[in-house]
Amino acid sequence: MKESGNGINAVILDFNGTMVFDSHIHRAVWRDFIPEHGGGEIDMSDIDRRILGRDNTHILHDFFGDISDEETERLAYEKEAEYRRRCMLKPEDFHFVNGVEEFLNYLTEKNIPHTIATGSDRYNVDFYFDYFKLGKWFDRDKVVLDDGSFPGKPDPEIYLRAAELIGASPSDCLVLEDSHSGVTSARRAGIGRVIAVVSDTKDKDYYASAGGVDRIVRDFSDWKTFLS
Repeated sequence: MKESGNGINAVILDFNGTMVFDSHIHRAVWRDFIPEHGGGEIDMSDIDRRILGRDNTHILHDFFGDISDEETERLAYEKEAEYRRRCMLKPEDFHFVNGVEEFLNYLTEKNIPHTIATGSDRYNVDFYFDYFKLGKWFDRDKVVLDDGSFPGKPDPEIYLRAAELIGASPSDCLVLEDSHSGVTSARRAGIGRVIAVVSDTKDKDYYASAGGVDRIVRDFSDWKTFLS
């Protein structure tokens, strides 16, 4: 492919909270799930600080302590099953962010290497591939997800693996993220450019301690500028 003016020749996208604004669904599920299963009471600041962008193993051990692998897997499955159920209850609130499809069409048509790096498990990723027909744009085998084989965000491994799978150097990649831990992960991996896609009022100061972002956007409507 032709390299952009900023040296970007590959794209890695976070999914939850970036391509789909579903953080409110995750917040609501965790807010109910943790106290219902004996993990104590939580408030919204706990969710933003201790949950969003983190993998389920990290979250569950944070709230439930040193539980077994079997219990961790069981609780994670139950939580994500409830999340998927709530997604289907209100499909009008569960859709691509404005401009996502146009951006993915462009990447595909121009043969720009791209993939997803997500803290979601395989059940959710399979759900997304079915619900959003992601196979039109992504190779399922090149999606990096939470399979328990590496630390989750903010560790850099997820973005290092994603870059390797699409044959790109991290420094030549553009990452689209929304969470503080995701931005930290991308910066630790040496990603060349990070754009924060947010649905609320977060500004650059919010991401400063994560290594900073190059730009903040509210959706993908201005996607033509992402690679320029």
